[in-house]
Amino acid sequence: MKLLSLCFLFVFFATASPELSSVRKQYISAAISETQAETFHKTFENISDTHNDATLLAYKAASIVLLAKYEGGLISKTRLFNRGTKLLETAINKDRDNYEARLIRLNIQDNVPWITGYTGDIKTDKVFLLKNYAAQPEDLKVFAKAYILQSEAFSEKEKAVLK
Repeated sequence: MKLLSLCFLFVFFATASPELSSVRKQYISAAISETQAETFHKTFENISDTHNDATLLAYKAASIVLLAKYEGGLISKTRLFNRGTKLLETAINKDRDNYEARLIRLNIQDNVPWITGYTGDIKTDKVFLLKNYAAQPEDLKVFAKAYILQSEAFSEKEKAVLK
């Protein structure tokens, strides 16, 4: 019986989802360091591409896009980028009202070169994020505000709404 309980605990913890506060910190670090990007990506090894949590799926997608940022070859860079953005769109289609997934998409679209063609949702996501900001939990508001206030995608007038 003890062995069965131990096995259950191992399976539970091995498949447990990462904590969002930690994931958010890792996401920021991954954008500025290749080593951190690889570590961030490993956080999602046990999260399947069909995971039911759109937020975690969006972060997994972002981890793939960040790997593409540091990839050397154009073909493999493009493959990773396309795989990540496709997964991100899947996450958002799973839950169109997921604030954090839309924030991640805006962050990616705001920071990728225009030549990628992945910039079409910036205006829509900005409106969504500003409109729904007040209804978010405090920790997510702090995270979103930090991004929005430094982003060039938002005007000073839009940023003033959050102050």
